[in-house]
Formats: sequence, structure tokens, C-alpha cells
Amino acid sequence: MPDEAANLPRNKDEWRSWMTRSAAKPLGLMLAALLGGCSAPHRDTVMQGDANGVTVNYFGDLAETLPLARQFCARYERVPVLHETKNENAYYFCVKPADAPH
Repeated sequence: MPDEAANLPRNKDEWRSWMTRSAAKPLGLMLAALLGGCSAPHRDTVMQGDANGVTVNYFGDLAETLPLARQFCARYERVPVLHETKNENAYYFCVKPADAPH
């Protein structure tokens, strides 16, 4: 305990300086994490689905969602058919290949 007491601030000015330094470290780490997330490449993601359909969240190009929807629907031996897009989500029906529009 004596070693810890030696590191604590002794007066009001030292206390203020110590608190500023202590608070700056976590804030700096949080800022770095936020900025690092901004530069990361986007990633289209399957959000939910079943044998009848799948929802793919996308950023930018809608065409990039089709391979994900194909892969998902293939689990059920089906193919994707785009139903609608809304709020950066692409909604696909998973249909039997014979029922897919040509």
C-alpha cells in the first residue's frame, strides 16, 4: 500500500493533472477504435433467413448481395429471387429452380 500512496497526487493541481491523464487514455483508445472502424472495408452480411427467403444487409452495390443469397439458398437446394430492397437490406425469396423466373 505505501507504493500506491506515493503515486497519488498530493494537492489540487496535481490531482487535476492526474485525472486528466487518467481520463485521456481510455478516450484515446475509444477514438482510435472508432476511427479504425471507419476505414475498415464494408461487408455485406446475411442477417436472417430460412428455406423460404433470406435478408442480406448491404453497403453500396446491390449486385454484391446475390452471391451471398445464392450460397444461402443453396443450403435448401433453392435459388434466390430478389423480392425488394429497403433500408440497405435486400430481401430474396428462396425458390425451387423450376419455379424461378427466367
